[in-house]
Amino acid sequence: MNRKQMPTPYQLKKAKQRKIFLVFLYAVFLFGFINVLMSYIIFPVRQNSVSMIPDVQEESVVMVSPAANNYERSDIVLIGKRVNEKKSLFGRFAETFVSFFTGRQVFTSEDASFPGTKQKLRRIVGMPGDTIYMRDYVMYIKPVGERHFLTEFEITPKTYNVTFFTAPAGWDSSLGVKGSFDEITLGLDEYFVLGDNRKSTDDSRLWGVITKEDIDAKALFCYLPFKNFKIY
Repeated sequence: MNRKQMPTPYQLKKAKQRKIFLVFLYAVFLFGFINVLMSYIIFPVRQNSVSMIPDVQEESVVMVSPAANNYERSDIVLIGKRVNEKKSLFGRFAETFVSFFTGRQVFTSEDASFPGTKQKLRRIVGMPGDTIYMRDYVMYIKPVGERHFLTEFEITPKTYNVTFFTAPAGWDSSLGVKGSFDEITLGLDEYFVLGDNRKSTDDSRLWGVITKEDIDAKALFCYLPFKNFKIY
């Protein structure tokens, strides 16, 4: 009569070590896969300000994609940090670690006292080659090859809403962000972005024009809160 051979303590130890190694390998693979996914494919961004009201409400969560880089007029895009600090190897690792385990909601380099350290959602209004000017917070645009200016709302392929500022009588126009500026022509890789809240936001009126390198991702849709679900 044959007895089933019981595993030896050494075999049990090896099996346990193999299991631990496979779990570790799986965790490393999962970490790498999700990092690649959230760095190059798609990730969420929380809108913590009123700069894009009314279409992107404060405390909304928007899904953006770095892979969707075919930017068009009226697209909402994620603008990279305006201040880039040099970090040590440990600093870069800490940034990656924290942003990964918080779903890219927290970055160690962000500082509420310095708005330039944060990424921002803004809308592309001026495209490369456009001649543009602003009057009373409305952009007027003459694309390359066209003879006449049209308002941003007449020329846009998508409908969007903005919050205007009606200045009281005697208002000093030098205060706050500009509501008007004279004609400028954008270069071949230059975009002019604006916040939808025209009265209270920092955008190309303060920074100047941006290039494709300044854009980190394109907004696809808002999914939180559910009542604000919207495809961009």
